[in-house]
Amino acid sequence: MTVSLLSVVLLLLGALAGMKLLFAFAKLTLGAVEAYRYKPVFYDAAGFALASAGTAALHYYLASLLALSGLERRVLAAAVFSVAILSGLFFWRGALHSALGAYAFSGLPVTLAALIGGGAGLAQRSGENPWPFTASSLFR
Repeated sequence: MTVSLLSVVLLLLGALAGMKLLFAFAKLTLGAVEAYRYKPVFYDAAGFALASAGTAALHYYLASLLALSGLERRVLAAAVFSVAILSGLFFWRGALHSALGAYAFSGLPVTLAALIGGGAGLAQRSGENPWPFTASSLFR
């Protein structure tokens, strides 16, 4: 959970940096007046898209790594579910004090992305696991 939450912090900071870069690029290409007209598109849509896509990929790889630990699928599914909820709540709380803004359901895209990514990591066959089998030595 700690690794996941720290990764969500890095994803939030990366999404904020990506939004700022996209907005600066829009100001250069569209002009300041037009860029400010479309500012919610750059800030909200781009920020949530970057955070959600990164969360899905991150939790896929974390769940794939945990699948090598030998724990039962139900235990791993409970861990993925709880981490998804905590990541969404943490993202929502962090979004309150950022340029993303605070919406009532702002953590929902991140929560769903974590569930989709983590669920895909748990549902895969062992031959599809992206981690080398030497990574299972981390859990021994």
